[in-house]
Amino acid sequence: MTLPLSHYLEVWQSCTVLVVGDVMLDSYLHGTADRLCQEAPVPVVAIAHQQDYPGGAANVAANVRGLGANPLLLSVMGADVAGERLRSRLQQHQVATDNLTAHPARSTLAKQRIVANDHLLARLDQGSTETLAQDLELQFIRQLTELFFECDAVIISDYSYGILTPQVIRTLASLQQQYPRPFVIDAKNLPSYQSVRATAVKPNYAETRKLLNLPALEGDRVQQILPHADTLLHLTGADRVAVTLDRDGVLMLERDRPARHFPTRPAPSHHTSGAGDTFISALTLALATHAPTATATELALAATAIAVSQPGTTVSTAAALQSALATPTPSPLPL
Repeated sequence: MTLPLSHYLEVWQSCTVLVVGDVMLDSYLHGTADRLCQEAPVPVVAIAHQQDYPGGAANVAANVRGLGANPLLLSVMGADVAGERLRSRLQQHQVATDNLTAHPARSTLAKQRIVANDHLLARLDQGSTETLAQDLELQFIRQLTELFFECDAVIISDYSYGILTPQVIRTLASLQQQYPRPFVIDAKNLPSYQSVRATAVKPNYAETRKLLNLPALEGDRVQQILPHADTLLHLTGADRVAVTLDRDGVLMLERDRPARHFPTRPAPSHHTSGAGDTFISALTLALATHAPTATATELALAATAIAVSQPGTTVSTAAALQSALATPTPSPLPL
């Protein structure tokens, strides 16, 4: 019997998801630019207001909460103003920050986007990207082990900013081998997680090209990647590889099953920050509640469409997704 999509949305409300990775503060400084600087031919932006959002793993946790489930967010940030602003934004999203360690030796990751007249002009990045110190790493692993037994599913959000060390990844692989859970990974270096044997991984097009050593294409990217399905599954060790292709939708690769292409509606580029966080959150919740892969992908795309309909780093909500499910979504295309 085929269950309605709304069934999974109702069931996942009881899920607890452990979110592990790099947290950051995403800030948007909005203003106007109507003249050039005297020192150089660059625009002078008169800032009118600033908006702060949870970013990285923090945005994943905010999406898990927004979709109605319970996130356990585990990370390390700096004991600084940016960290306090991030903690405040998480609390506004009703995400608990008990397992968010503020360490004086680290600086909180922060990304400031300068937006003038609705155009993104620049992004300023700052924060610690070095590997965790040994004592902090040991503390982190102890927390990770304790929280693993409290969750129904795991999401890794790894930007290679020093939180997911080789020892942390080995711990994850050991825990997953002994006590398997739905386990979904979004990471810059997916082959480092091969031993985890993830339920699913989510590389974007650039990350997929890098894994396969392929040139960039503006044309049919689905057909470019499709012949390399087995290689991607082998390199990542995952049961499923969801290649996100922005305007071209998602190519879902699965062991021993035909690949499927899911079209999507394109969004303005300055609306897509954090779209992958929404996708991976909904995909994980759907897989954790035993949704078939195609159903899980459709739910993830529907949630992502809601998030990218708004500017900034935003989240999808259970109420908005419930409403969106009443509208038919594009069917996967045969390959």
